[in-house]
Amino acid sequence: MGGAAGAGTAGVGGSSAAGTGGSGRAGAGGAGEGGSGGAKGCTPACGPARLCCAGQCVNALNDPHNCGDCGTTCDSSTYCGSGKCIKPPCEATTCTAKTCCGAECCSTGMLCCDAAGPLDNGPHCTPPSATGTCPMGCAPACVCASPDTPIATPRGEIAIAMLRVGDLVYSVDDGAVKAVPLVRVNHTEVSHHHVIRVVLGTGATLEISAGHPTADGRNFADLRAGTTLEGVPVVAVDRVPYAFSATYDILPESSTGTYFAGGALIGSTLNGAASAAPGTCVGAL
Repeated sequence: MGGAAGAGTAGVGGSSAAGTGGSGRAGAGGAGEGGSGGAKGCTPACGPARLCCAGQCVNALNDPHNCGDCGTTCDSSTYCGSGKCIKPPCEATTCTAKTCCGAECCSTGMLCCDAAGPLDNGPHCTPPSATGTCPMGCAPACVCASPDTPIATPRGEIAIAMLRVGDLVYSVDDGAVKAVPLVRVNHTEVSHHHVIRVVLGTGATLEISAGHPTADGRNFADLRAGTTLEGVPVVAVDRVPYAFSATYDILPESSTGTYFAGGALIGSTLNGAASAAPGTCVGAL
């Protein structure tokens, strides 16, 4: 992993695959811990677009046990989509003794779930999450990217999924590149996602969702081949499926909340000043 990068003066940064993105939050039912009708007791608080129901943070847009609000349960013939219990379309030819979920027949133990991702692809047969419900997804503010994303640190490049609160990373603080500690890290289960694949002149490839902020106030959806990302040439831009089950993001303790991924300075979705939807995600390649 080589490659220099920098915001202004920095020779920090590096090479191959990267990404940062967003764990979105679902907004059916209210803001903050508890939400509308939610039980308190979630630590940390679930945030402004998630509900805390019976001590668990949920996405009320797609949770069949808390669809639209805590305790609203969808029966076995419906799934939770956009916060409402909906009978899934049945496009499969036959689903004898199995649940028909769009073009699929769900086997025993699978759930018919709305991905709650950046695209409305309809319901899919999905393995349940650790809490026995549909994976939370990142809707309504999907900002996700990829787990081996190389992040510039004083110890060299480290995959974003390996970083923890307190670890030092390079950021721009008060106009200078500094090593600063991480104050937040985040990961979110996702499925049926698409991301923006950006090939940089440093040789790095970043896979990051369209809504993830750059360091200069744009989003990754704004990038085009022939432009630059904080001074780093953008060689190619494509939209591709996301191949991983979770996304990640980090927040450095700096005036900008930025960090170097694959040699380029990018923003953080966990920085309230940079994003209207804190708590989004990043991924690994």
